[in-house]
Amino acid sequence: MPKRLYDTLSSFSNQDDGGIIVFGIDEQNDYAQSDVYDAQDLQKRVNKQCLQMKPVVRPLMTVTHIDDRSFVAAEIPEMDLVEHPCYYKGQGRLKGSFTRIGDSDEPMTEYEIYSYEAFRKKYQNDIRSVPRAALWSVSTGIFSTVVHYRCRRSR
Repeated sequence: MPKRLYDTLSSFSNQDDGGIIVFGIDEQNDYAQSDVYDAQDLQKRVNKQCLQMKPVVRPLMTVTHIDDRSFVAAEIPEMDLVEHPCYYKGQGRLKGSFTRIGDSDEPMTEYEIYSYEAFRKKYQNDIRSVPRAALWSVSTGIFSTVVHYRCRRSR
């Protein structure tokens, strides 16, 4: 049982179709079958970490026995889009939100987290008007210089 599953719980919950964590396979030893120490205790420990996520993760736990060895699978469901991002409460939303890249859990950027909030609150920053802004103040690059020159010249 890993001491920390929070990053993986967050990243699986934040991706399409969730993910599955399989216990009883030794990743360091060419994915050899290794058995779990106690399937019931392992399920309790996984669930304890799931309860520390926001929103709470509700895994589907399956115990399988093959050749006198026990294996546990924890299926982590995808969170509904309006509940994204799922994060570890102990680190907060900005530091406890993760996304899955290949086989690693990577911290979400502030922009990724903001994108979920914007979706949830229906922000539309790209079409929002700014009433006091002049055309020359919002333009960039060479276009900005030309517009600024023309605005001053027309006065």
